[in-house]
Amino acid sequence: MLGSGLTLGIIGYGAIFLILFLVIQKRLYVVPTLIIVPVIAALVAGFSLGEIAEFSEEGLQGIVGITAMFAFAVWYFSIMRDSGLFDPFVARIVDNITSKPALLTVGTVGLAMVTHLDGAGATTMLITIPALLPLYDALDVDRKILAALVALTAGTMNMVPWGGQVVRGVAAIEPATISNVFNPMIPAQAAGMLSVFAISAYYGKQIQQDIDSVTAFDGIDEDSLIEEATDGRDIDVDWRWAFNLLLTVAVLGILIADVTSPEVSFMIGVVIALIVNVPDYEDQKDVLEDYAPDVMTYVGILFAAGVLIGVLEESGMVTEMAEIMVFLIPDALGAQLPVVVAVLSLPARLLFSPDAFYFGVLPVLAETSAAYGHDPVAVVRASLVGQTVGFPVSPFTGATYLLIGLAGIELGEHIKFTLPLMVIPSAVILVVGALTGAIPL
Repeated sequence: MLGSGLTLGIIGYGAIFLILFLVIQKRLYVVPTLIIVPVIAALVAGFSLGEIAEFSEEGLQGIVGITAMFAFAVWYFSIMRDSGLFDPFVARIVDNITSKPALLTVGTVGLAMVTHLDGAGATTMLITIPALLPLYDALDVDRKILAALVALTAGTMNMVPWGGQVVRGVAAIEPATISNVFNPMIPAQAAGMLSVFAISAYYGKQIQQDIDSVTAFDGIDEDSLIEEATDGRDIDVDWRWAFNLLLTVAVLGILIADVTSPEVSFMIGVVIALIVNVPDYEDQKDVLEDYAPDVMTYVGILFAAGVLIGVLEESGMVTEMAEIMVFLIPDALGAQLPVVVAVLSLPARLLFSPDAFYFGVLPVLAETSAAYGHDPVAVVRASLVGQTVGFPVSPFTGATYLLIGLAGIELGEHIKFTLPLMVIPSAVILVVGALTGAIPL
């Protein structure tokens, strides 16, 4: 058997580099890549098909919970959005902006924050930018500011437990769970959002100096803007809306308090939401099927990742890869690996797709960090510092292209303008995470 000691580690690195190459160069989609590459690597290492099947089964068992949570979280927030839970907040924000133009940028962050509660970048872009672009154009405000504020907000908000990066991080590292990754980062995320509001206030002050607040929005139809932002739904704050609000608070509260598993929280939430908001059988079927494509895309990725994780971990490849990295990394750097990961996570967003980073790079970093005495879960938290904030500037994220397309700007100018601003919330998140112990020094 080739797969022992140093050779096994080299084969593991070869598998990781091949995954990175295939995904980054778009030679093979992430789902088949995450399945076939580790299988081939294990065969090269001398493992039998039966052993590979056992490895894969172990990996899949560890991925079921987080996959279920993601699927039902997407369904839950889709139902809430279609039921109008967020509409009063959206209407109030647009109304405040049109009556007080200086609040344009702060309102942009508020609207993007509300619309990103479902963790979906595309939803945030599709609601926020078309609703606010006419206001930016009316005030002759640079569209790059709109794109940057939406990106900063969506990125910082993406640290929610059902956000793509958190889901991937928990899926990639076996000791990681939603509670031990997300809960310690709550103060850091809150501080990050405050820094985004501070950035928006800075731009709002600049806008205030340049406008005539009396005539700024002459000719702007506020009702049409609200209608566009709410998909034409009537805004009714009735008993059902109040029930949905309380249900959402309860689901999130149970999740954060770790009363039960996150997947069970959202499963029960979906059932209650359907019974209350979509009582008809056929309508329930249509709602779930409408959002099934969004659900299944990530479900497929997560299950494929289960095969990769199972093969790398159960075969011993990750352990040997970490031994090689420990040997190569200077002790001073290795001892501070979580902080190093946090600092490098933002620029890494421009170099790696999230799948390549979380399922290729992060497991090796986590195992290496463990060799230096750190909790591997701390590396997952550290990765969120830049991986979440930076997703709306990444060339490997579809939401980035949707963002710049709706805003009518070029990718290069968006990255050039927004990336330096992203350093601010990333730094705030890192500092607060370090102070609270979420990211060990």
